[in-house]
Amino acid sequence: MAQTLYELLNDCVVVVNVPALGSQGTGFFVASGLILTCAHVIEAPPAANTTIGIGWRGKTFPASLLKQTDAKGSDLALLQVTIQDHPCVLLQGAAEPFNNLYSYGYPDLFAQGASTTFQSEGWVGSQREIIKFQSGQARPGMSGSPILNLETGCVCGIIQKTRDRNAALGGLGLVAPAIYQAWPDLEGQCKQFQQRDARWLDAMTVQQRQRIGQLWQLSVSNSVKVFFSYAQEDEELRKELAKQLKIMQRLGLITSWYEDDIQAGELREEAKKQLNQASIILLLISADFMASDYNYEEMELALKRHDAGMARVIPILMRSTMSWEQTPLGKLVAIPRNGRPVANWKPRDEGFYEVAKEIRRVVEDLKKPKTAP
Repeated sequence: MAQTLYELLNDCVVVVNVPALGSQGTGFFVASGLILTCAHVIEAPPAANTTIGIGWRGKTFPASLLKQTDAKGSDLALLQVTIQDHPCVLLQGAAEPFNNLYSYGYPDLFAQGASTTFQSEGWVGSQREIIKFQSGQARPGMSGSPILNLETGCVCGIIQKTRDRNAALGGLGLVAPAIYQAWPDLEGQCKQFQQRDARWLDAMTVQQRQRIGQLWQLSVSNSVKVFFSYAQEDEELRKELAKQLKIMQRLGLITSWYEDDIQAGELREEAKKQLNQASIILLLISADFMASDYNYEEMELALKRHDAGMARVIPILMRSTMSWEQTPLGKLVAIPRNGRPVANWKPRDEGFYEVAKEIRRVVEDLKKPKTAP
């Protein structure tokens, strides 16, 4: 079942216990096996024999301190745990004045966990490295809690201080760019997790996904090559689909190729070359596509590669098309899975989003390590 960003954020949050201190704080998953919290939560640098416990989903796990900064400075600690199949927040960006913020942590008054909402007042510091927020109560135990910016859909920072533990005066937190400035390699680790696990991106709105797609750009050396086969009459629909896939391209998951208005009758050797190199072939089905001799030939070449196990062919229902199921494409599962062509969705973005999710699942499957038979 799909999770909301609130539910997913809560599932990324952990209790940080240091028995020697007799208190608890909060942390959250930022990359595979890595938990971000505040240095003062674990009294960094801790004694050599200090035990750190992580509470998550009703179980307790041992953790080790991987690295930390000065508790009087940027006040960060990165813990390492051995936990499988955990989610991660998408740690990116900051917050503008008046942005609505959400957090979840383990304050002293609600030791089993509680949500809190704040409003951004703006920044503190010459580099805008500190976010100042109000209209919510930051109690002891909330240090290390993530700050979710509801406008961007990203965790924009970490709670570090309260301004008054007994009133709704909010607190202060360190923003994501300052965290990555302290530990530059952490941003790449966060991005790599998001490449493998689509839960956070799936929980974001279309607008939020477009925003993060504009911010992130990764190497494409291990990306999956995607080929678009479509009729020129469907160029605008292809562009809309390409927008939904742009985030995957920026994350380095895919590269894409399509014909740029090549005239009928020309030798299309480059198109055939690209089709034969692609791992995923998208067939954008419409009446114009099925009526085109060239597109039909491309479809037959694609199906040969599919049948030989050399590529995945995905039929995409773009516009209503009579009897397409009676063609050789009928043996494949088309998307959207409900059989409604994308052009008939209202709003149309929802149809393209469903298609993009299916394509991402195929991409993730292709990128899984292959086991020997």
